[in-house]
Amino acid sequence: MDEQLTISTPEQVAFHYELAGIGTRFVAALIDYLIIMTALLLLTCAMSFLRIGAIGAGGEAGTYLVLAITVLIFFIIFWGYFVIFETLWSGQTPGKRLGRLRVIRRDGQPVHVGEVMIRNLVRIVDFLPGFYGIGLVVMFIDKEARRLGDMAAGTIVVREGDMTRLQDVRVQAASAVRPAATEPAYGSAGYAPYSPYAGSPYAGDYAQATPPAPVYDPLPGVSLREVSPADYQLIRELLARWSRGELNHDRAYNLARTLAEGVASRMGHDFREWQTRGWEPIAFLQSVLIAKDARE
Repeated sequence: MDEQLTISTPEQVAFHYELAGIGTRFVAALIDYLIIMTALLLLTCAMSFLRIGAIGAGGEAGTYLVLAITVLIFFIIFWGYFVIFETLWSGQTPGKRLGRLRVIRRDGQPVHVGEVMIRNLVRIVDFLPGFYGIGLVVMFIDKEARRLGDMAAGTIVVREGDMTRLQDVRVQAASAVRPAATEPAYGSAGYAPYSPYAGSPYAGDYAQATPPAPVYDPLPGVSLREVSPADYQLIRELLARWSRGELNHDRAYNLARTLAEGVASRMGHDFREWQTRGWEPIAFLQSVLIAKDARE
């Protein structure tokens, strides 16, 4: 069965993840290995023709060379498949994406190439004596359903749930401060990201200056490529908790500033640059979500 994992940050904010069960991970792995076996079958056919050609030409050395290249490519496909996809797709392979699963670090952060390589090097041990024999036993024992590769790399596999829509979060937050009827429609020319400090004692210090051209995409020309799904999940969780009144102004501002600095850094910017242009942290984070929705 899938279970919940709760990760608490130093700021006393808890984030909840649904752990992927053995069954869902098995199905995802089966899909991945079907793709791998198809690729290996096609490679075998191609290399067989090359080997026949080398034998026909009377070149024994060429035959061994083709065989060596085949073995090398087999290893690259078998091991590199997981490393390449989990690195480029931030913890997902085609099988995991179809099953809506993702590999993340034990602290809830996205995996990097180091963790990906470690967990997939140990995959060889997990696979013994055949199709994850050791790995399945370890997953049954471990309360977080981790295999040896996950333990070595400090990773877990979680199920991705349905994300709250940005429109829903924004409207809930806005309704606590100003009537929704006075707010321009989402995506309209008059729309500006909502500032939770409007009308509060903090308005003088943290009041939001409307960013330039607050249209459908408030961050034109800014790359969001390095902003990970985990970042978006943290942003949505923070905004949702603020809208429910679970965070006071100081706590919300400090958490938003810390998260905004990390997100801006991954975007290739220093968040202090955005602050000098009048962007306060929560408005910046909301704008990142708006830009993401606009570009999908």
